[in-house]
Amino acid sequence: MAKSSSSAAIGKLDLAAGRLAAPGVIVGLALATVTLLALMLRLYDLDTASLWSDEAFSGHWIHRSLAYLWTDGLVIETTPPLYYMLLKIWAALVGDGDFQLRLFSALASAATVPLIFLIGFEMAGAMVGLAAALIFALAPMQIAYAQEARVYSLVPLFYGLALLGLFRFVRAALAETPRRRSDDMALALYAVGAVLLIYAHATSVFTVAALCLCAGGLLLARRGRWALPRFILANAVVAVLSVPQLYAILQQAGRFDMTWVQKPDLIGLLNLVTHLLVDPVTPLTLFRVSCIIALAAALMLAITSAWLRPGRLVGTLLVGVPAIFLVAVIAVSYISPFLIPRIIIWIGLPVALLAAMALLGPAPRLVRAGFALALVVCIGVGLQGVYLRTPGSKEDWRGLMASLLPQLGPEDMLVIGPETSILPMLRYAGGAFDDNGREIFRWEPRPRQPDLYVPAHIQPPIAVDNAALSEAARQGRRIWLLMRSSDWQQNVEAAAKLDPPPVVDRSHPMLVQMRW
Repeated sequence: MAKSSSSAAIGKLDLAAGRLAAPGVIVGLALATVTLLALMLRLYDLDTASLWSDEAFSGHWIHRSLAYLWTDGLVIETTPPLYYMLLKIWAALVGDGDFQLRLFSALASAATVPLIFLIGFEMAGAMVGLAAALIFALAPMQIAYAQEARVYSLVPLFYGLALLGLFRFVRAALAETPRRRSDDMALALYAVGAVLLIYAHATSVFTVAALCLCAGGLLLARRGRWALPRFILANAVVAVLSVPQLYAILQQAGRFDMTWVQKPDLIGLLNLVTHLLVDPVTPLTLFRVSCIIALAAALMLAITSAWLRPGRLVGTLLVGVPAIFLVAVIAVSYISPFLIPRIIIWIGLPVALLAAMALLGPAPRLVRAGFALALVVCIGVGLQGVYLRTPGSKEDWRGLMASLLPQLGPEDMLVIGPETSILPMLRYAGGAFDDNGREIFRWEPRPRQPDLYVPAHIQPPIAVDNAALSEAARQGRRIWLLMRSSDWQQNVEAAAKLDPPPVVDRSHPMLVQMRW
C-alpha cells in the first residue's frame, strides 16, 4: 500500500492525475494562476470600507509590547496572542494603515491555496488538488475574512498544515512498509500546525481534539497501532505547549463581554451553512435566499458524494473531523455560548476538497452538473455580498470622523454609546483627542461593566446618565453622541426619554449619530 487507499479508490481522479503528472509545468502554471486569482480577489477593494470595531481593536492591540501580549494580554483578550504578534511584526515592516493591516490577512488566505492543492494532490491526484484550490480561491467566506484585519484567515492555513501532516503520518502508519524518518517529519508538521491553531483561535482546541480522535481511531482500528505511542507523545507535547492558552480559556469562560453570543437555535445553525457556502453578509439582508441556495448546494454535495469511495482515511479526516467539531461546539455552546459562524472558517478547506472530489468523481454527469450549478450560484451570490453589500455592513467610522472633526468645537461634549468601542473613533480622529485634554463621555442609561480595553494614552470616558445628558442639552451645550447601530437598537427606548430629544443621523453605515 505505497499509495493511499483513497487514490486507488477514486479511479477517474487517479487517471486524470496521471495524465497531468508528466507535464508538471502545466500543473505548476495552473496552480500559480489559481493562487494569483485568489490574491487578486482578496485585494480587490481591500480598504474601501473603514475598519470596524474588532479590526480597530487589532490595530490598537498590536501596539502593546510582546511581553504584555503573552502575559496579561493572554488572559484579557479572548483571541490568543499569536495573530497580534505576527501582525505587530508585519506592521513594523509595512505600516499599520487600513490597507496594510488587511493585506496580512489577504496574503495568509492566498497562501492557503497552494497548501490545499498539495493536500488534494496527495489524497486524490492533481486534478482534485487544482479543483479544490480553485473552489477555495473563489469561496466568498474566505474572501470576506481575508479582507479583515482579524485572525480568521490564519485558521485555515494552520489547519491545512496540521491536516497535511496528520494525513501523511496516518497513511504511512497504515502502509505495509512505513518509513520512520518521513513519519517523524509528518508528525512534527502536524504538531506544529496544532499548536499554531490553538494559539490562533481558542475554539481550535475542539478542532485539534477532533483531529486526535479521528486519527487515533484509525490507528487503533487498523494495523497502525505500533504508531500510537509516537502519536500520543506528539499530542502530549502539543498539550504542554498549549497550557498557557488553555489556562486563559478557563479564565475567560462565561465572561460578561461574551453575553451577546446566543445559544444555538435553528436560525443560528442555518447561519453556519449560509456563511460557509454563501458569505457572511448576505444572510443579514437576504436570509431566506441565502438559506435556500446554501442548503441546495449542501444537499447536492451530499448526493454527489454518495458515489465516492475515498477510503477510510480520507473520509474520516474530511468528514469526521468537522462533524466531531460541530457536535462538540454546539453542545458546549448550550452551556457557555460561543458559537458564531466565523469560527467554522477552517471547514471551508475540507468542503473544498470534498467538492472537488465530488465534481470530478464517478457520479452521473447530470448529478455533478446539478452540484456545479448550485455551487456557482452560491459563489455568485456570495461574491456580490462580499463586494457590494459589505461596505454597507461595516461601521463607517472613517466617514463619520471625517465629517465630525471639522464641526467639533472646543466646548462641545463628545459622548460614546454604552456598548460602543472607543477604539475606531480614536483611530480615525488622527490624534485629536490625545493631547488636547478633551474629555470623552460614556452614555450609561443603566449600570454597565467596566471597559477592559481603554487605551493608556487617554483618560477613561466619564459616565453620564440620561439626566446629565438632558441637563447639558438644556443648558445649550452642543453634544455629539456616537454609537454602533446594534448599540442604538438596544438603547432606543432609553434614547426616547432624553429631553430635549436629539437629532438622529443614520447617514453613515452601521452607525448612529445623535446631536443636540
